[in-house]
Order: sequence, then structure tokens, then C-alpha cells
Amino acid sequence: MNYIVSVPFDEKLAEFIGKKSSEDGLVFYNRKLDNDVIVAVMPANREDKVYYSIAESMLIAAQIIISTSSVDRQLGEAVVAASLLDRRIIITNDSDISKMVGGVIKNFVICGKDEVLSRIVEYGKASEGSTRIDIDKAFPVKGIGTVLLGIVTRGTVKVHDTLYHSSGKQVMIKSIQSQDVDVEEAGYGTRVGLAVKGLEHDEVEKGDLLTVGQCNKANAITAPLRLSAFAGERVEAGKRYVFVSNFSRTSCRIDDASSGRAMISFEKPVPIAAGDEFMLVREESPRIFAAGTVSSVS
Repeated sequence: MNYIVSVPFDEKLAEFIGKKSSEDGLVFYNRKLDNDVIVAVMPANREDKVYYSIAESMLIAAQIIISTSSVDRQLGEAVVAASLLDRRIIITNDSDISKMVGGVIKNFVICGKDEVLSRIVEYGKASEGSTRIDIDKAFPVKGIGTVLLGIVTRGTVKVHDTLYHSSGKQVMIKSIQSQDVDVEEAGYGTRVGLAVKGLEHDEVEKGDLLTVGQCNKANAITAPLRLSAFAGERVEAGKRYVFVSNFSRTSCRIDDASSGRAMISFEKPVPIAAGDEFMLVREESPRIFAAGTVSSVS
């Protein structure tokens, strides 16, 4: 199976889980473990942008690995952010924070560093829905053409599949690589490199999607919000935050929050669909203070 996990901080823990590969705001660490492949996603440390990348890493992952090697503000930020999502959470036992997380996070296990890998692979998540790939990078390769890097977040992608890009263009999958090996298909949770036909690399932005049906970029969404009790934030019309959904990020404005559902408009269109999860980031601590699931897009 393939496992995508988030490591919000602690580079040493990420390096223990896998070997460092690509970096572009997020750093990917890969490990092949018998018949399983683990990809750990960690923010690159770039000042305040790290908080946007923490949200990206958590949203794209099925499990979150929280290091307790240091009990500090960064740990507190990670705990609050993780509590907003329905993810399986693994906490290292370097420090005892059971009392801290007991009333905040529901689904967690505590283990030693040497147990982390076995704990990751004991948790399987089934693939649901039609094929979707979330793209984080695109570049040209001489003799091959456009190559997209991304994660299969739903279904299975196969060589010769025809999918829609967020621009509305149809794209044919010429070849697939996973962990530098050519494969005929890749399922849920796989980090993939896709050689494609019908799309130039400069037409692709981080956060774009490949989907079975068209998924146009949205200018606004409606969604109920889950707010952290530790934030004390009043979400009101006119307030502005940073909106993060998987690899997409943009400034946003709350247009209405009076009916139990927030209407949120974007500074730039976002490739997003009903059912997608997102997080909101503010300037005060805790930075990541809210999450939600999209009800409708417009």
C-alpha cells in the first residue's frame, strides 16, 4: 500500500521516516518498506509561510506524525491544527503530552520513534470515488514533454487514461512513474510523476487537479466551519484569512457567517470541489484556527 503522512515539524523525524527527495514549499521524504511505500510531507522552513505549508501537508495526508522532541509553541500549533481534522495522529513519546492532547485530539496513538514506521503501515485507508490527482509541480523534460508531480487523492490512474485538467483541457497520461519506477497504474496515496499529452508545463499551477470530470476553478465556496476553542476567533463578514486546500492557497474574505455556514470568496480562483477539506490561517497564534468541508462552489 501507499501511505502519505504529514510531519508538521522535526526534520530528524522526517529523515528517519524516509529519504529526502523533491522540495518546493513542501519537502517529500520517501521510503519503500517491503511492499509498502511511505511518503512523509514536511514544510520547508521559510518564515511565516511554514504555517501555510503545515496546513497543506496535513490536508494532503491521511495520518499526521507529531514529534514531542521539543515542547514549545510549534508543538502547540501542530496540536491545535491537527485537532481540526479527522486524521489518524501518531505522537512520539519523547515527552509526555498526553494530558495536553487528551481533551483536544480524539484519534491518536503514542509510540517510540522506532515504532513509527510499523504504526504508519498498520493503518490502511480505502480508495473512494473517481480518479483525482492533486498536482504540486510541473516541468518540461526533453524527449518526453510535460511532466506533472502529484499525489493520487482518489481512485486509480492508468497509462492512456484521459483526464480533465483544472483549465478544462483534456490530458492523456502517456506514462507513470512512482519512486523512479515505471508503472502501468497507481492507486490512492501514491506519489506519482505523470508524463502527459495535451498540456504545457507553464499552463499548470501548484494545486491544479486532474479529474475524470471537469472540475473548474471556483471563485467562492459555502461551508460550515470547525473552529478551535483555543483561538477565540469571531469569524465575521469582512474578515480576511489565508485559505488552504491540499496544494492550493490564496487570500480569502468572509462574505457572510451568520447562518452557521460561511460564505468565503477568493482573491484568485481555486481548483476545488464540494466535499474537499480546507483550513484557514490567520496572523495571530494559533495560526491555523479553523477547518471545514466544502458544501458548494461558485
